[in-house]
Amino acid sequence: MSVSAVAHAPVVLIATDVFGHTAAVDGLVRQLAQPALIVSPFDDSSRHFVSEQEAYQAFLAEGGIARFADKLAAAQLAHTASLRYAIGFSAGASALWVNSEHSMMSDLRQMVLFYGSRIREYRQLQPLCPVRLIFAEQEAAFAPAELVQDLQKRGHQAELLKGSKHGFMNVYSRGSCVKSQTRYGDELYHMMQDASIADAA
Repeated sequence: MSVSAVAHAPVVLIATDVFGHTAAVDGLVRQLAQPALIVSPFDDSSRHFVSEQEAYQAFLAEGGIARFADKLAAAQLAHTASLRYAIGFSAGASALWVNSEHSMMSDLRQMVLFYGSRIREYRQLQPLCPVRLIFAEQEAAFAPAELVQDLQKRGHQAELLKGSKHGFMNVYSRGSCVKSQTRYGDELYHMMQDASIADAA
C-alpha cells in the first residue's frame, strides 16, 4: 500500500487524484502544518505521468474508484484514533464519499472533497461526518450546477467555484488555478488551526 510515512500520528488523511503522490501534495501538507497520511491509488509512489489522460488510464488499470475506496478504508482504519480530517481530490474525493457511510467516518471532524465527479453516481449517501463539497463549474462529463443543487436539497454543504475547471487544485492539471490553490490551502489551514486552538482552550 502506497501510504506516506509520518513522524507523528496523522491528523489529516489526504486522498490524492489520479496523479498520485506528487511534490504538490507534499507542498500542501507543509502548508497545512499537520501530520498527514497521504494515500495514492498507486502502490508505486514514484510513478509520474505526462498527462491527465495517461494518469486516468493507469488509475482504471489499478481498479478505479472501488479499489481506491477499499485502500482508503484500510488506511483510515489503521489510524482511526488520530485522524480528525480527510481531504480528497477528484478520484480521491469520490472514493472518500463512497466510504462516507462507514462507521469509522463518525470519528472525523470534517471532510473536504474537491471536484469528486463520481459523487454524482452516489448522491443518495448520507455521510457520518460533516462534509464540504467543492465542485468546479466546468466538467466535461456532467453538469456540476445541477449536482450541487441536488446535493444542497439533500442537506449537504455543496458549492460551485465560479469560473473553475476540474483539477483547479492540482498544478499538474490543465484546470490548475494558483489563486484557488492559495485560497483553499489557507482555508484548510485555518480550519485545522482553529480546531487545535479550541482543543487547547
